[in-house]
Order: sequence, then structure tokens, then C-alpha cells
Amino acid sequence: MKKFAIGCLVALGLFTVVGGIGLYFAYDRLIKPGMEMAGSVKELAKLGEIEKQVRNTDAFEPPQGDELTQPMVKRFVEVQQQVESSLGPRMADLKAKYDQLDRSLNEDEHRTMSFREVAEGLKDLSSIVLQAKNAQVEALNRAGFSVKEYAWVRQQVYAAVGITAVGIDVQKLAAEAQAGNVKGMPRRHRSDPGEAPQANKTLVAPYEKQLKEWAPLAFFGL
Repeated sequence: MKKFAIGCLVALGLFTVVGGIGLYFAYDRLIKPGMEMAGSVKELAKLGEIEKQVRNTDAFEPPQGDELTQPMVKRFVEVQQQVESSLGPRMADLKAKYDQLDRSLNEDEHRTMSFREVAEGLKDLSSIVLQAKNAQVEALNRAGFSVKEYAWVRQQVYAAVGITAVGIDVQKLAAEAQAGNVKGMPRRHRSDPGEAPQANKTLVAPYEKQLKEWAPLAFFGL
């Protein structure tokens, strides 16, 4: 009877240890990332409201031939400079996160990042993106850009130096996460930016080095 009682205690001890390990892994792999992502998503959900502060809401029609103008390029560069200046040392943090996500999203053509990877990717990112978004909206208003015109100019400017200005739609990702869609983050599909008009290449050429440094901003839709 005594041996049986000891055996029960040993079994109970093992069950407690195993259960504790199971709970630890459940917390570490599911609960903790979920809590971290929930906090990040709550912050990133503010992006849409911030963007509504852009004063220019006029419709925008791309010019014939998709050719940029000197004023467009100048205004775009000013916006990027203001965002970079606002971030200061945090621009390096954004670049580090960009490099991390860019590598993960391009390791495998058909790969989808796991929920844990999404949570890790968003961790410590929300405050940087929100700071950059506020600076961007302020710069857009100063430059007279609408959201659509700025997005088009950004695409054409980067295409002129052979960079596809397509990355993660952080606002969409946050909205889907809020709606309970935590399936993961799809791989970013790179596509050929196409042959940019020669006029665009000429206008943008002086800023090529800077544009490559600003690529993390474009990656996060800034």
C-alpha cells in the first residue's frame, strides 16, 4: 500500500512537471505571441485614423505616359526626408526590421509566415510605424499630396531606379488580425517594376542612393 502511495505521488509529480512544461510551451508558443500581437495590432489599427488627417482628398488621375514631373519628385523627396528626420535613430531600427522580414518573406516562394513569426515581426514595430505615419501625414499636408497621388508617385519614383515599392500592407494586416485572421503573413511576391519612362529615370537619378536607403519606408507603405 505504501509503495502504491509512493507510486501515485511520483506519477502525480511527473504529471505536474509534464503539465507545467506543456503549459509553458503553450504560453511561449501561443499565448505570449498572441498577447504581443494583440498589443501591436491595437496600436497599428490607429494608422487608418491617422491617414484620414491628410487634407487633400481630391481625385487623382495619373498623367498620360506615367511621366513624373520635377515638382512631384521634389515633393516626394521632401516627404521622405521629413519622415526619416522624424524617426532619427529609429530609422535604423526600422531598417533592421525590414531586413528581418524581407529575408523571411523571400526564403521560399510559397512560404507563409507562421502566427508566431507575424507576432515577432510586429513586436516593437508599432510605435516606430505610428511615429513615421504621423510624420508622413504632416509632410503630405505640407507638400499638398493626396494619399493616392503620393502612392502613385512613390511607385513611379522607385520603379525609375529599378525598385518595386511593394511590401507589407501594415494597415491591412492589422485590420485582418483584429478581425481574427491570424493565419499568417503571406510571402511578398516580387514583381518586375517594368520599364520606367526615360524622363522619370532622368528626374530620379540624382536620388538613387537615398531611395535605396529609404526602401524600408516603402516596404511599410510610408
